[in-house]
Amino acid sequence: MRRALEIDEAAFGQQHPTVANCLNNLAHLLESTNRLEEAEPLMRRALEIGETAYGEQHPTVAIYLHNLAALLHDTNRIEEAEPLLRRSLEILDAFRRQTGHEHSDFRRVKANFAAISRRTRRSS
Repeated sequence: MRRALEIDEAAFGQQHPTVANCLNNLAHLLESTNRLEEAEPLMRRALEIGETAYGEQHPTVAIYLHNLAALLHDTNRIEEAEPLLRRSLEILDAFRRQTGHEHSDFRRVKANFAAISRRTRRSS
């Protein structure tokens, strides 16, 4: 995966959406092998590229936000995760209202946001 990232960066440039997708995939691989500290900066970089390439209200950005929030949740940084999940949900809800179609990740993001919101209310 790291080699694929190097190839994409060389072929498309470091700020290309294809690079963001590769970063996101590599971060998921690292996350699945419990290498969360290595995964986080990759997720943050993917999010930054996505916001620049697609705009801050794009569904792809919502997915990057959700992925980063999940990692923050897994590292017990709930207060950091909650606003990212809220923003992700808002983007996907706006997508639903604008297009009349529900994004395939909308229900998952909504359920995760509800769960984390309950958790943050209990801890305050």
